[in-house]
Amino acid sequence: MKYIIHENKEYTEYSFEDNETLFERDVVKNAKSIFGEKTIYIDIKTLLKPNRKYEGTIPDAYLLDFTIESNPRLYLVENEVRNHSIKTHIAPQIMNFFLNYKDSFIKIKEEIISYLDNEKISIDNYMKKTTYRNIDDMITSLILNEKLGVIVVIDYADERLYELKNGFGFDLEILELKKYISSDNDVVYVFDKFNEQEEIMNDIENVEELNTILVAAYEDGFQSEFIENNRWYAVNIGINRIESLKYIAVYQKRPIKAITYYAEIENIELYKDTGKYIIYFKDKAKKLKQPIPLNPKNTNKAPQGRVYTNINKILNADSKTTMDDIF
Repeated sequence: MKYIIHENKEYTEYSFEDNETLFERDVVKNAKSIFGEKTIYIDIKTLLKPNRKYEGTIPDAYLLDFTIESNPRLYLVENEVRNHSIKTHIAPQIMNFFLNYKDSFIKIKEEIISYLDNEKISIDNYMKKTTYRNIDDMITSLILNEKLGVIVVIDYADERLYELKNGFGFDLEILELKKYISSDNDVVYVFDKFNEQEEIMNDIENVEELNTILVAAYEDGFQSEFIENNRWYAVNIGINRIESLKYIAVYQKRPIKAITYYAEIENIELYKDTGKYIIYFKDKAKKLKQPIPLNPKNTNKAPQGRVYTNINKILNADSKTTMDDIF
């Protein structure tokens, strides 16, 4: 059992056991914090059963993700508790999503639009930045033309659950949400963020432009792994970014404080049972002709989490280019 000490109070981890309903309430309550301000958690349960061939399945919710406003994504959300078997419950449920998802697109679309109308949630400002004619066109396209994305939120994710990320031919994200309670019933939540500290170049028009991930490194790790072993780990990568990534660039921390090297990506694999990734290079990392330093007037711009940009911004840098121009 784990504990948290906060402001001289001791918090004990709460056990949801088989109470998925209570766990789901906590997910809904914290949806904006977990998934991000530019997302909409659609709290509806749709039976996906287009015909008698397949067993029906019901996702717990949907998530509209406008993190990249011009390239929205739609995810199915499954809220689970640790007592549910991965082999007999969670994995079959996710596979049934895959089998029934596209064939149920009309029902999904109608229920999402109805939910937004009933809850008086407007997405007009987001729609203006997309190429879709209307919300009907957008949701139809997101279901039929984009790869399926599934988010599993669970109170404990063991290594077998992370192994599923390699087992399915679609995007699968796993997020932990834990609840801690003090003796006077004060509550603290500890959770993974869907788009954790994700920063994107400021003039993005298409997700395909995000072909480079920028990582930060101290001197010892930079020398031994990035330079000598032609790889970098353990990297948090958004599931909807992996296919677009072709390059990795490194920001060297103190005392250099600049982007100095880049490499072409050979392969991206899950790193052990961490839910993070290891990136292998095609060849030795190349030193930039023009290092890209912090802007002296904006020293807080150093990358802190996941940073995505375009390699041309880095390769075309000149003596006036700073980190502000990269993302």
